[in-house]
Amino acid sequence: MTTLTAPLHLSRLRLNERHRHASRDLSSPYALHQTLRWAFPGAGHADTPLPDGERLLWRQDLTLDPQTGEPTPTLLVQSVTPPDWGALNARDTNQSGAGYLLGWDVRTLDLTPALTPDRVLHFRLHANVTVRRQDEQGRSARHGLHRPEEQLGWLDRQGSRAGFDVLGADITRAGRTRTRKGRQLITLHTVTFEGALQVTDAAALERAVREGIGHAKSLGCGLLSLAP
Repeated sequence: MTTLTAPLHLSRLRLNERHRHASRDLSSPYALHQTLRWAFPGAGHADTPLPDGERLLWRQDLTLDPQTGEPTPTLLVQSVTPPDWGALNARDTNQSGAGYLLGWDVRTLDLTPALTPDRVLHFRLHANVTVRRQDEQGRSARHGLHRPEEQLGWLDRQGSRAGFDVLGADITRAGRTRTRKGRQLITLHTVTFEGALQVTDAAALERAVREGIGHAKSLGCGLLSLAP
């Protein structure tokens, strides 16, 4: 049985779309990641690392507003360090006093009971689905996979390394996202998978949950969510 070396903290954030910075961040994964760093000690300042051992993972989802029934953007954020979302909210209020966040909840995540060999779990993964290829000049670069069969094959390969077999998966969203890091334009080839998996190696799967899957983890990709 796998024992987590440190607890994980899972936060669900509701962003204030009327807030100027929140509206900007929802269209810029790089800017959003930089903002989220303010919830961790000292990490919001330029060139300051996250706390030791931290691997901040997040995913942008849409959920229905319980009052209006309209889709509203939410963020799922996973961290080792307990986050201080109040500190982030307090530093970034608009002229009317409204904060960057409309609300949040945080719970401690204990995967130990679930991560047992042969256990079947449901999953969701938003990933940057790419492979590295060389051109005729021998230069290596990452290329996006666009056909569903290629994307599902990529997921199978990730599972073999991350301690699970994919029993079945649907592609619920796929597309291209561009974001800027200074003057650099970054293109992500993102796919959201939902389905069922079977645990084959509990320790490897625990690492995958903790560290994320694939590339572009700081840009909203790689967070593997599991449920019974």
